[in-house]
Amino acid sequence: MLGTLNRKEIGKGAYMNFVNDKKFKSDRISLCLVTPLEKEKATVNALVPFVLRKGCKSCPDFTMLNKKLAEMYGAILDADVAKHGGSQIIEVSIQFTDDRFAIGGENMVETAAKLLSDIVFEPNLDENGHFPEIDLELEREYLIDTIESDLNEKRGYAIGKALGLVFENEPFGVKRYGYVDDAKAITAESLAKAWRELVKTSRIEVFFAGPGDAASAEKVFEERISALEREPIEEKETEIVAYSELKETEESMDIVQGKLVMIFRMGAPKTEHEKNSARVLSALYGGTAFSKLFMNVREKMSLCYYADSHFERSSGVLIVDCGIEFENREAAQKEIIRQLELVAEGDFTDEEFENTEGAIANSLGSVGDTLYSVEGWYMSGIVENNVVTPEEDAKAIAEITKEDVMKSAEKAKLAAVFFLKGGENA
Repeated sequence: MLGTLNRKEIGKGAYMNFVNDKKFKSDRISLCLVTPLEKEKATVNALVPFVLRKGCKSCPDFTMLNKKLAEMYGAILDADVAKHGGSQIIEVSIQFTDDRFAIGGENMVETAAKLLSDIVFEPNLDENGHFPEIDLELEREYLIDTIESDLNEKRGYAIGKALGLVFENEPFGVKRYGYVDDAKAITAESLAKAWRELVKTSRIEVFFAGPGDAASAEKVFEERISALEREPIEEKETEIVAYSELKETEESMDIVQGKLVMIFRMGAPKTEHEKNSARVLSALYGGTAFSKLFMNVREKMSLCYYADSHFERSSGVLIVDCGIEFENREAAQKEIIRQLELVAEGDFTDEEFENTEGAIANSLGSVGDTLYSVEGWYMSGIVENNVVTPEEDAKAIAEITKEDVMKSAEKAKLAAVFFLKGGENA
């Protein structure tokens, strides 16, 4: 059973979140800067956490920082960027041995909190107030490689292109790590400006998970944040568009298996019941090994190698993607739509429905397996303003009826189709 989230405000637009769980032997602290997802700022913001992890004033180079981590019984420092709905989340985290297992009796929580605070709020800047040029160059290349790696993973690339069609003029369409041309244009000055703006205007979410006492960490961050010049921007809920005109396109690439992606608008679900109905629909339709798409489009009709569906809660769309032979594109697309229509008509058994809700409940049972998944679960709830435990979520799923799923399927309207086919590069 996953512990309940405790949350309190520790500064202007800053919050401390903690979940205590004694089964772990280590603790994890993440410092997240939550900011609106904007195309013009997405790339430079994405570079910030990767440069921050290179050092800070207390550990001014990577060697000294690694030595400090080694002294902390091999603590692990990590940085990443997340995209959730209309928000971009800049995250730096540290995972470390709990106080109970510190041989010298050290206060590991306080030590880790101070180091993480130094890394985010007291980075290693030069006399001009800029990040070291060598760190900028190395991490900029890393970011460009990360962005370009999307092209190597054809399934993810196709899904991204389809989402780009749907959200062409919406925040949901901005890429998580930004864009190559924007990355190449980042300078030491623009990067330092982005960091300062994030620290000043973002909502700060500190997340603590593990068996330790979060009080000492809370004190560290409360004191540090109180000393910052803060003007958090007013956050606005990103509007979910109900329906939009169908957009279709295709690309050619040197591949042996086609990728077909279809995006359905779900009528702008707003209540949790509506969103949960769409989640059950997605699992019944294409999210399990006994789903409609798997059993019919793949197994019975052999129209694809795989077929999957996923409901995006934050943006309100149902994503269907499959791998197919090029010549099966039209037949597969037609059958995918037909299977959704059949669900809307109630063409599924009580057993299929019960197995689907059971599969969702089983997946929720694994949320508490790692500190990373615990943090991910609750951070999603925080950003969506719907913080519940997995047990509470499972109860809400159990309240969804067959009629709810049918109504959800009726609302689904095809908004985009993207097909990646074989041939020379376009």
